[in-house]
Amino acid sequence: MDSGNSSVKTLLYIVLVLALLAVGSNFYVASLLDRNSQELASLRLLLQKQMMGTALTQVEEMQKKLDAMNQSASGIDAKMKKAQDDFVIRMNKELPLMMDRYIQQRAGKYQPMIPQDVKEKIQQQVPK
Repeated sequence: MDSGNSSVKTLLYIVLVLALLAVGSNFYVASLLDRNSQELASLRLLLQKQMMGTALTQVEEMQKKLDAMNQSASGIDAKMKKAQDDFVIRMNKELPLMMDRYIQQRAGKYQPMIPQDVKEKIQQQVPK
């Protein structure tokens, strides 16, 4: 019976050592997980800072580009107005000449087709 007790004690010590090893490994794994979660949290903060810095830089660059576009666009209105005014002046000058040439070209083609009595009536109505 003594050998039975000693074998039970031995098994009990083995179970106790295994339980202590399991508890110890549990604490070790828990500490590793805690360290990993802290590192992940610090990485998250670092990434957020970098993203904010990048975003701010991009916003500043876009703002500069928008300012440059606004400055160039403000000059476009004056240029468009001047181009429009120049076009109107040119049309007022050239269009009557073009119409006169067109009428003279067409009049030569249609004048022979006008009956003589209509020509006489037109000549009478035209003041001299």
